[in-house]
Amino acid sequence: MSAMRKDAMTPPNELPPPPPAPDERPWTDRAGLLDERARAMGALARWYLAPHRALLLWLSTLVFALGWSLAVSGFQFLVKGEIIEHVLGVIFLGLALGATVPSSVGVASGIRRDVFVGACLRDWAELERDPQSLPHWRVSGGALLWLGPSIVLTCLGLALGGFAVFSDVGTESVGTVAGIGLVFAAAGVLGMAKAIDYYRLVSRELRPLRPDTGGPDAHRPDAHRPDSGYGEGFSGDGFSGEGFSKDGFSDDGFCSD
Repeated sequence: MSAMRKDAMTPPNELPPPPPAPDERPWTDRAGLLDERARAMGALARWYLAPHRALLLWLSTLVFALGWSLAVSGFQFLVKGEIIEHVLGVIFLGLALGATVPSSVGVASGIRRDVFVGACLRDWAELERDPQSLPHWRVSGGALLWLGPSIVLTCLGLALGGFAVFSDVGTESVGTVAGIGLVFAAAGVLGMAKAIDYYRLVSRELRPLRPDTGGPDAHRPDAHRPDSGYGEGFSGDGFSGEGFSKDGFSDDGFCSD
């Protein structure tokens, strides 16, 4: 089984750590660096653009929007002054808390993990550039799955917000419609930002290489060279640096989902 195949079977809660510091890198040549870079970016990119993470974001958005609607209705019941309305208001507010708190915590946790994994992905990408290894870490259709629905969700949110502001809807409905529109637009922006971040990495990878060495960008005078910038620890049959093993990534040094 090839190294790429092993990496494809990496559990989702075990991801490659950020690249080691320049004085701790275990590669002695550029080929070793490119191989490890492709494997790390493949695992990170598949996690970063996983379809189930997009579904969780959209589901959390819908649940939060439902909770917002219940909260607005609950406050409206409370201000009416009747006993029955007060009871209904308390019930609606309790349901709103049950919907908005878990969904907002889930989205915040997802954003935190996305920021960390995205930073790891960019750090690995900035080590070198190798268009030939792009198929090993490119997620076919993954970014499009995030980008397309996110654009639709953003447009829908903006339309709902504009409708709430400029239409003649009742005062009781303005808060509900505007709040749902804001939630939809925010979720759409998050999805678009992730897809655009990934497309920028792919675009950077496809830019022409230096004609003299086929290496990094010409405008980077301190860019990595095949014979420099690597530490000790590379052996012919695998990587023996910290956080790596001959069979791929070890259990030590991984970031958890």
